[in-house]
Amino acid sequence: MTVEWERLKCSGNGERPWRALEFYSGIGGMRYSLVEAAVNAVVVEAFDINDVANDVYEHNFGHRPRQGNIQTLSAADLDGYQADAWLLSPPCQPYTRQGLQKGSKDARAASFLKILELIPDVEMSPLFLFVENVVGFEKSDTHDKMMEILEKNQFVTQEFILSPLQFGLPYSRPRYYCLSRF
Repeated sequence: MTVEWERLKCSGNGERPWRALEFYSGIGGMRYSLVEAAVNAVVVEAFDINDVANDVYEHNFGHRPRQGNIQTLSAADLDGYQADAWLLSPPCQPYTRQGLQKGSKDARAASFLKILELIPDVEMSPLFLFVENVVGFEKSDTHDKMMEILEKNQFVTQEFILSPLQFGLPYSRPRYYCLSRF
């Protein structure tokens, strides 16, 4: 895994934009957030298994996400995108307060764990990871595994529980956020 100094200079100062991969893209919430935050970034690929969500994403952004199971992605596939940032909003059902809270024992957690397990194998590590999920994720074994992998691979991580109400938006459901930098 290598990090080139030139990659750290990207974005914000008239430099080249960050190249981002958007996993579990849904209708494009993460991409929309990048646009609204005026981040100098380009989503080089989005991934989602849901056909209807991909239709909406394509309508919103003019690009159809790669459809299929992301567990089939390899480290070489990810290196091919030369991404500076990975945006991840994995399925929340394994961690919900009203669900069974199976964590990594829930089949829907497998693809997220697979992506995390590829981090040590990629030649071009992402400089940034941004993970969003439900409150409860931070208490899961999946979270513990994520933190273990990030720490082993020298990522510095900050975690937050934030509600849109804190930002003046009329929606009260808090969410878990993790920002990691290599």
